Amino acid sequence: MKLGIAVVYLVSKENEKLLDLHLSQIQRHTQVPYTIYGSTNRLLPQFRKKLERHPKVKLCECPTTDLRGAAEHSFYLERLVRTAIEDGSSHVVTLHVDSFPIRPGWAEELAEKLSDSQAFATPSYRAYTACLFFHQDFYLKYQPTFLLSEADRSSERYEEFCREFEHIPDSGIGYCFKAFSEGVSWYPLEESSKGDPRFGFFSTIYGNLVFHLSSAAYSENDQSFKNAVILKKSGFLPVRKLGEATRFLIPGPVREWGWNQLGIPICGMVLKAAFQYSRNRQGVAGGTGVKISKKTIGWVWNHFGIPMFSKPAFESVKGQLLEDPESYLNFLKTRERSKSNSKQ
Repeated sequence: MKLGIAVVYLVSKENEKLLDLHLSQIQRHTQVPYTIYGSTNRLLPQFRKKLERHPKVKLCECPTTDLRGAAEHSFYLERLVRTAIEDGSSHVVTLHVDSFPIRPGWAEELAEKLSDSQAFATPSYRAYTACLFFHQDFYLKYQPTFLLSEADRSSERYEEFCREFEHIPDSGIGYCFKAFSEGVSWYPLEESSKGDPRFGFFSTIYGNLVFHLSSAAYSENDQSFKNAVILKKSGFLPVRKLGEATRFLIPGPVREWGWNQLGIPICGMVLKAAFQYSRNRQGVAGGTGVKISKKTIGWVWNHFGIPMFSKPAFESVKGQLLEDPESYLNFLKTRERSKSNSKQ
């Protein structure tokens, strides 16, 4: 196996330790020949230099895009994957800057899941590109794309896909739709975390192989207005119809004002209260807290914007991870802290 790892490196200045952990975990647990193919178009210069010095990283000079969110991520991933395939990678996996393997043999185990009828492995719901693993044969035969085209979205086939598969149209959903259209399946990486991450959204382990913190590429300064316009991307048909009606009936500036002045503050108060209650109940790491459905939160955040009022929850789990990665990852896997490193 020759593994190509495609990563879009978009890291805010406060997340340098997370970048270091991402690189070290890949190096520690990847036992097959590999190259990390990275794009750095909006990366801070000091982080780019760090990657340039890394012996396993190949930086790809991609044209810059004004796209943001999933569209930007997909734009760069398309080019990174193409480069990895052209360089002779037999297998390719996409990772995020906050996702990484957690045990040796992860790549070999994922490769064993692939077959002519099972084209790739990916998380079963959302965050598909946090670990989308596939063989070059699938890519060369079907030429999948990470996002859906407008023609795809308006097709009867996509309506069938929506009825059959609950999903969020995030980057990577194009691979799922392509497989569905061609009559092949994929291996779903199910959540295997046993710990109690805040809101059930951050800090997920997939298949006991790969960890994903989630949302580390976002910062408060990057948060852009999202409102009902985004509903046209929903995989849930009634919501798409609602989005179309909303865009027709309510002017964009009014929707923006309503979301910024009413939607964000109201949702913020609710989630802040829930987080505070969870933190008080949890007390020490490993205690019982409030778990909010990951699918519910993921759906809301994808359709109405990633709320920056959730930042306290993100900073909490990120802090635990970076303070003692081995202990925190063991907590997620087993609900027990590593005894030698446990910090209450």
